[in-house]
Amino acid sequence: MTEAVRQIYWNIGEILGSLTVYLTALAAVLVLFYGILRDVATWRKGRPESRLDALGSRASEYLAQSLGQKKTLQDRRPGMMHALIFFGFLGLFIGTDVIAVEEDFTIPLVGANVGKILVGDFYRAYETILDVVGLLFVAGLIWAYVRRYKTRPERLHERQYDREALLSLIFVGVSGYFIEGLRLANQTIAGVPVYSQSWAVQSFVGYGLATVMRAIGLGNGSSIGLGLHMGLWFVHTFVSLAFVAAIPYTGLRHLVYTPLNAFFKRTRPKGALAVIPNFDAEIEKDEPQLGVATLNDLTWKQRLDLDACMSCGRCQSVCPAHAAGANLSPKFLITKLADMQRGDIVTMKDGSQKMPEAATSGRGAFDAIALLEQGFYDENEIWSCTTCGACIEECPALIDHVDLVVDMRRNLTMIQSDVPSGVKRVLDGIERTSNPWRLPQRERANWAAGLNIPTMAEKGEVEVLFWVGCAPSYDDRSKKVARAMAQLMQQAGVDFAILGGEECCTGDPARRMGEELLFKQQAETNVETLGQYKFTQLVTTCAHCYNSHQNEYVQFGGKAGIDYQVVHHTEFLAQLVHDKKLIPVTPVNQKVAYHDPCYIGRYNDIYDAPRELLSSIPGIELVEAPDRNRQRATCCGGGGGNVWMEGWGDKKSNVIRLEQLRTENPDTVAVACPFCMVMFEDAAKTSGVDETVARQDVAELLLQSVTVS
Repeated sequence: MTEAVRQIYWNIGEILGSLTVYLTALAAVLVLFYGILRDVATWRKGRPESRLDALGSRASEYLAQSLGQKKTLQDRRPGMMHALIFFGFLGLFIGTDVIAVEEDFTIPLVGANVGKILVGDFYRAYETILDVVGLLFVAGLIWAYVRRYKTRPERLHERQYDREALLSLIFVGVSGYFIEGLRLANQTIAGVPVYSQSWAVQSFVGYGLATVMRAIGLGNGSSIGLGLHMGLWFVHTFVSLAFVAAIPYTGLRHLVYTPLNAFFKRTRPKGALAVIPNFDAEIEKDEPQLGVATLNDLTWKQRLDLDACMSCGRCQSVCPAHAAGANLSPKFLITKLADMQRGDIVTMKDGSQKMPEAATSGRGAFDAIALLEQGFYDENEIWSCTTCGACIEECPALIDHVDLVVDMRRNLTMIQSDVPSGVKRVLDGIERTSNPWRLPQRERANWAAGLNIPTMAEKGEVEVLFWVGCAPSYDDRSKKVARAMAQLMQQAGVDFAILGGEECCTGDPARRMGEELLFKQQAETNVETLGQYKFTQLVTTCAHCYNSHQNEYVQFGGKAGIDYQVVHHTEFLAQLVHDKKLIPVTPVNQKVAYHDPCYIGRYNDIYDAPRELLSSIPGIELVEAPDRNRQRATCCGGGGGNVWMEGWGDKKSNVIRLEQLRTENPDTVAVACPFCMVMFEDAAKTSGVDETVARQDVAELLLQSVTVS
């Protein structure tokens, strides 16, 4: 028996094999880097944006997303498919590198094999591991092919290069086994057939193929077998390296750009939109550049986002606007711009293709094209977004879809003054009366009639400032929540006060609707008001107010986290119960389904406190919407200003979400945001379940239990 050993370039010849591999690899790498440099030049055309802070965190995220497949694996089945392909490819790539090291960088010592790598036990393990890794790679590719072309989910769409890319990779994986089988069937070492050696079976797939080949006359050194081996080796080499070269020129570019995009992720809080650079100076110009109207208005990072997109459709599958039948698909929001950036014909959501008027193909052809005027986007698509962040949560490429939508709205709102009537009414209301309901400021504290709640102007300093918000101040249903919250704080002996007539809208609706100047004015007014008083905690029942105070007011001089802590009322009440300042005693015998508001859930990771609070109430049976809870909860449809707009789709988002919550047949849907309350009140009436499914805030449920009946 001969020693287990791998002869590199068997049947090819060392000189011919080395020249073929290295010259082809050099050409492939040059073509690869030319394409990457061309793309980098395209990104650099974007407006500047700083993304080089927190380098340690960025490097960690890069490794987690690229090697750890962190986001990809969140969607379990397609994530596993992708992981098989990724780790299979990585394993085969490392195995190929070992061969290169063996052939070109080891120094043989005494004897033919001394000093080499691929000999003995290492070679045995190497062959077995690579066969296993190769099987995983091919299995993942076949799974991907079946999924895309046989059982294709709605979120995927046909792209010209997908089939060719998958088939070429399947060929690379399968042909590698046939090359190995032909080698084992025909190679001899010192006159002894390799096939007859006990260690040959370590390459179990190749050995099995070798058995078949010998049986059909392609083994034992046959001229046909040797010729087939050589021809297949050359084709395998060229296809493998052509695949590498093609990466930046096809959808395969995400292999390089998705991990790069993870490195340049945003480090600001999840709930904070980006500020407009040099905003004060920009609005003073005769022709200010605000928001996005053309490709030229994108930042370099937004341009990188476009090339990083995998077109996997995970964003689309969780989008509430898309589910409702609106024109919006977060996937096509990105892929249309990506097509334009490359100068390709643009694939629209309905499968049609479109070119700009009087434009030719090629990079730069679309750069100055007005996206809405040319019909690449429409009003329904831009305004139906609820800014819920579900697309960002799902995206394995870490693309900031919501920032892009808001940037488009900024241009429509502040430059073109082209907004839906519902948006105009809200913005006018905030500007004139400091609330979207367009009601007098003097009525802001009417909800508190008879509760004897002091104002900050009267007290000056308290432990807790209760930030009421616009909806609890003016919406009749939400007023009940504000009163319940105030009563709970009074029962717990909390030292608190409200601003009353000094409180103004945080500006959250204005900012999400694109009116950055109005938001800035509201933020600065509120920051100035808060600065006049002393308090330890700012507590609010509104998820949107919470997010503004916690994450965005710091951009305008806010002191949250420094002078005071921002606390959502679910956290605050849960702490009061924990400290036994409130003791739930009266059973509330209801099955309750809790809805996670987007602006305290996905944007601020407040998931446990409301559940702990509800679980502390005797008699409550807490249930969840299957597969649509916590960070994967579907939006109620009210964010992004849509609480004041008519539905954009065939079916309302709030009705869809209520149906999800009713899956477990609850008696009550528990909410923790006034926008959600407004949306579910409407959905219940629309669905005909107004009398059968109650809608209550967590504060109202707690009040029932701590109040002696």
